Parts: sequence; C-alpha cells; structure tokens
Amino acid sequence: MVRSEWDHVGRLWTNGEQFLAIDSAGLSDWRGHTDGEFDRTVHLTWRETGLTVGSRMAALVGGDGVVGDDSWVEVFRGESGALAFVQAAGPDYRRVLAAALEYPDDQDLEGVMIEVRSGELAVFTAAADGDGEFASPFEQVRPGPVPAKHDSPSRGVDPGLLIGTDGVMVYRLKVRWYTTLDDESCFARWLLMPVPAGH
Repeated sequence: MVRSEWDHVGRLWTNGEQFLAIDSAGLSDWRGHTDGEFDRTVHLTWRETGLTVGSRMAALVGGDGVVGDDSWVEVFRGESGALAFVQAAGPDYRRVLAAALEYPDDQDLEGVMIEVRSGELAVFTAAADGDGEFASPFEQVRPGPVPAKHDSPSRGVDPGLLIGTDGVMVYRLKVRWYTTLDDESCFARWLLMPVPAGH
C-alpha cells in the first residue's frame, strides 16, 4: 500500500501524449521529434510500461486518455524517495489528488525497472527530442502548494522536469490506469518506487 507524505514538486501538461522518465545522461538518445520516435509510443498496449532508449530503459509515466487528453499530470515526491505522477479530474481537485496518492497499490500493474546512475531523472514529453530546442530548458522541481484546481495553462508550459534522485539508483514503475472515486471524480497514477540495493 502507498504510505507516504507527499510534496507537490511540479506539473506537466499533456495533450494526450505520454511522458518518458529516464536517466538524464540518456536524454540525447531520444529523438521523438526529429526522427519520429514518438510513433513508438502511439500503438503501445496498456501493459507496456517502458521503452528502450539507446542503452537505457525509460519508463512511461502519464497520459491516460480516459481521464483526459488535455490535462495536467501532477508530480509528487514522497518521504521514501518515491515519485508519483497523478492525472486527476473532479470538482474537488485537491481531494481527488489526495485520494489518488492514498489509494492502495497492491493491484497496480507492475512495470519496468529503470536505473538512474547520474543522480538526476529527466521526465519529458515523448513528442519532443530529449535535447535540443523542443526539450529545453527543463525546469528543476520545486516543492510548493498542491494546485487547487485543474486550470488550463496560462503561459507556455515547461517541456520537462529534472528530478534529483537523492541517492536512489533504481526505480520500479507501478501503474494504475483510469480509476473512479465517485460519479464525478477519477484518476490515473504512475508510481516510481525506489528499489533497495541488491533486489
């Protein structure tokens, strides 16, 4: 079960595309825009949770078209070093986000494992190149208040986030696709859970 205190550290805007989470040392290996690698993400099944990018594995985090195509993916960091990516909809946005973070993960889909040897995880839209004009500048995550509502972007959105891993070298992805809380509220969630050394 997910048991953690969570800090909101950033948000990513999706128009239906997914996001890649990869060791920042491998950013330049993804050519989603110039080489059309974005097409690799279009026809994946719901059970496919990662892609090989160069010599590394990238996790797919965010982008559930049932929750919404034009939507925020809110990013949280837990006290254990876990990262949560939550896409939510409902009249009480903060309540839905809180419920999504507290929702049990024992029935979540077990996803790929990714290594982050550089100490920095890059999370960015799969429609962009990992480097170059379409993915720069990335924003460093900053703890702050949980957004009160699901509003549309008021300015150009950041194409990606850089997240320091605080010594975590390996993450395991767990995915919960479209989940209803009541007649008006739903969410999807992607968890990157730290994997202890030797496991």
